[in-house]
Amino acid sequence: MLSASGLSNKFGLKRIWMLAMALFTASSLLCAFAGNISLLLVGRSIQGAAGAVIIPGAMSIIFHAFDDAKLRAKVVGGWSTFSAIGLIVGPLLGGFLVDHTGWPSIFLINIPLGIMALALGGWGMKEIAVEKDLYLDVSGQVLSILWLGGMTYALAAGHAGLLAPEVTVPLAGSCILFGVFLFRQSRTANPLLPLPLFRQTGFGIPNLASFILGFSTYSSLFFFSLFFQEAQGVSASEAGVRLMPQFLLTAIVSLFFGRLHSRVGTRWLMVTSYALIGVAMVLLCFAEVQTGYVYTGSLLALMGVGMGVAVPVTGVCVLGAVEKARFATASAVMNALRQGGMAFGIAILGALLGAEAVKHATRQLTADGISQAALRAQTLVFSNAADAEAALSTHYYREAIAYGFQSAMLPAGAACLVMAVILAVQGKSTPPAVRR
Repeated sequence: MLSASGLSNKFGLKRIWMLAMALFTASSLLCAFAGNISLLLVGRSIQGAAGAVIIPGAMSIIFHAFDDAKLRAKVVGGWSTFSAIGLIVGPLLGGFLVDHTGWPSIFLINIPLGIMALALGGWGMKEIAVEKDLYLDVSGQVLSILWLGGMTYALAAGHAGLLAPEVTVPLAGSCILFGVFLFRQSRTANPLLPLPLFRQTGFGIPNLASFILGFSTYSSLFFFSLFFQEAQGVSASEAGVRLMPQFLLTAIVSLFFGRLHSRVGTRWLMVTSYALIGVAMVLLCFAEVQTGYVYTGSLLALMGVGMGVAVPVTGVCVLGAVEKARFATASAVMNALRQGGMAFGIAILGALLGAEAVKHATRQLTADGISQAALRAQTLVFSNAADAEAALSTHYYREAIAYGFQSAMLPAGAACLVMAVILAVQGKSTPPAVRR
């Protein structure tokens, strides 16, 4: 994702975005008809690489196309709305297809959408001036993949113990490579990560917020689905329906972002939105196996309200802090941090969920006088393996997953609340003249 800006600036934003969309569409077809796991992983890898260009490219295209700040805010709000609609339709349609036709069919959804995007992009997008002599930081790209990948693997293996080789080796390697990456970025003429920009409060603080947004909210979609399906025992399609309030409110609120942006400073939009998300996630710590959907659905709706403002206002703040020539770079950095935050969130919060679920299951099994409680709990949580009595096993498993979910929601919500405080103290608001 960090390379998206360099590629766009060198070869043309429209050209690279269209190529990425074509690759994403073709790789979706490959995934749908993959006959083995290896071919599926190849297709998914191509999807990931293409998506890494499509996501930041969209925001950069919008900022280049609309110079008026008020109109730009409205368009960014509309972009957020359509993103939320995709998140509504995706789980619903995907869950239905998984339940009735099998997992390969979920990739076929992308084919008509990709073709439509290519047709509309070819017709409506204008090419941005290119810098043919621009140097692409290939070594920085390789280093970023290695250090971030190593860190993610180390965090994901946390359940093995902090001193386990599968944790210490990738963690040590990641820290060394991260240092080399930063050194390299401070010396190269056209870095992937322009470090001097982070000295500007108007750029650095919103990017930190973008990382937290990925860490807490984007990663939480995985945990919400896990909670509904594994702890409360609903189907994949019903889990998709239960996620609807969050995405629906995100879509609705995003529609009004342009109006909010013209009347309220970006600083307080940031503070309020991140605080709402944090409060909702902290309250989800009380969700249990038997908790009714009125409670969880209401909190997901509250999260949706927060995200309906947080997503567009974070983008406006980041890209609004740089000159036009830096739009692609700023968008790539913001989205890379958000995706990195999501990867870290799934790894860290997922490891925490698993560890706390095992502890809870061990306590329950021990209290009920079941032998080898620790081993059984480990097997139950990470393999979902049934004991002799399936009903009893299901009870322990669901309770353990619910407890782990509660443990993951607390730090996720706390991170957003801390971010809201930082934004209130250090955040930079858009001047009234600019808002007008």
